[in-house]
Amino acid sequence: MKKQTSLVIGLAAGIIAVAAGLLAALGYLPVWAAELVAVVMFPAFVIFIALWWNAKPGEEDIPFIGY
Repeated sequence: MKKQTSLVIGLAAGIIAVAAGLLAALGYLPVWAAELVAVVMFPAFVIFIALWWNAKPGEEDIPFIGY
């Protein structure tokens, strides 16, 4: 996985979680659904932002870090 790809996925997860919170605050989404989205998206956000942070610049892939 390339550094830019991990950044895009991490930011997408963060934007989805924030959007769900805003939709719940505006009354378009039930609060429990927004909480569910936040719980699912937060680990993806943290993992992919950490992968982006640790990736070296250039074209090489991020090394496999295990499960």
